Amino acid sequence: MFSLRIEHLGRLFWKLFFAIWLSQLTAVIGVGAVFWMHRYTKDHEAITTSVSLHGPAVREVAASAALLRAGGISALRELELETQHEFHPPVYAVNEQGIDVLERPLSLSDWENVQQLAREGRYPQQIRTVQENDGHRYLLFIPEHAQQFDLKRPQHPEGHFPPNATLLPVLPVIMGLLSSLLISAVLAWYLAKPIRYLRAGFQSLANNQFDTQVSHAMGRRRDELADLGREFDRMAHQITTLMAAQRHLLHDVSHELRSPLARLQAAIGLARQQPDKIDTSLDRIEREIGRLDELVGEVLTLSRLEAGVTHSVKEEFDLTELLDSVIEDTRFEASAKHVAVNYLESHDIQINADAELIHRALENILRNAVKHTPPGSSIQVEIDSSLDGRQVSLSISDQGPGVVDEQLTSVFEPFFRGSGNSQIGFGLGLAIARRAVEVHGGSITARNKPEGGLQIELILPNGLG
Repeated sequence: MFSLRIEHLGRLFWKLFFAIWLSQLTAVIGVGAVFWMHRYTKDHEAITTSVSLHGPAVREVAASAALLRAGGISALRELELETQHEFHPPVYAVNEQGIDVLERPLSLSDWENVQQLAREGRYPQQIRTVQENDGHRYLLFIPEHAQQFDLKRPQHPEGHFPPNATLLPVLPVIMGLLSSLLISAVLAWYLAKPIRYLRAGFQSLANNQFDTQVSHAMGRRRDELADLGREFDRMAHQITTLMAAQRHLLHDVSHELRSPLARLQAAIGLARQQPDKIDTSLDRIEREIGRLDELVGEVLTLSRLEAGVTHSVKEEFDLTELLDSVIEDTRFEASAKHVAVNYLESHDIQINADAELIHRALENILRNAVKHTPPGSSIQVEIDSSLDGRQVSLSISDQGPGVVDEQLTSVFEPFFRGSGNSQIGFGLGLAIARRAVEVHGGSITARNKPEGGLQIELILPNGLG
């Protein structure tokens, strides 16, 4: 089981683990090397000077100098005799002839080296010159090679190091390594854990499990990886929505194609059974082919807009002039129903957009209004620009039955038909209009007017700023 858990950690975990551990190990080794070099330098300097330079040497030499001044050479000699076999560092007191008070051995080279350091004034705390009352001068210091006491580490009371003294430096090293291993493992686990959840989420998406969510598995994290998990959830939700819309679109297209194809089959069968009515059947076939061509054209337009493949070319043009052209065509179609299209011409409004898409959107909205406006009524068109000139608002109102309030947001969905309008159009016009407006960064909304009828409002940025 442990081996399986190790395998499931993934390559990223081990990369993070070794990267963090090696960085910690490098830092520890670097700091240790600095301290070691400092210690080595001091030890080397002490060896070359023949004098102990460690902290205890300063204290012992100072005490011996004070005793020499207060009690004379006899007091210092008595102290050194009493403590030479005890746990005490040997302080040498050497006269001008190079003889120690206890006549302890001192090589000529070491003595000359100590005299040179005293003349240069180096290490005044470790090498002290004291003049006795009788006029004799003594140099007080502790030789580095003294065997009775090691100033660099504590001794056992018997004068020997404890048996396990060599293990003392090893313990911190081992504990440091174990601590760095533990910290590296925790950090690597903390960083790699959300990546594993994201990987599992992508695998679920690849297996068509579009309801996959990973943000809840991130816990209470408040970092970029948690943000990535939330973005993954949003992406999964968007994919789910798009897939559902695609299935719905395929279903609706199939349904819409079935009716004209059935009428085509009926017209062909009628032509075969009644050859004398061939012209009537051909006219029927021509109309159905036209409806099929229109349906396929609108589906292709909608699919391109949905996929963002419009090949649109933006250019600066006068929106009021384009609107005049669309209204002129709409009035010709509306005249058959005795429907008036009222429009109060406005000043020139320049925008930078795809004129073809904007024309298609306005045409679809106006044709939809004509279809749902009863004969003898009118359609109202209004256009205006914002005070700063950055936006253009356009509203188109009809006097039709309107839409149930709960369905106002659905009128822009593909193949939507309101209650009682199942035979009017394909339900793609307003969907194409919405996509065309959104491509330009605008918005489109629908609302029921209090006096009756539906009002479509468009807001478009002028695209000139």
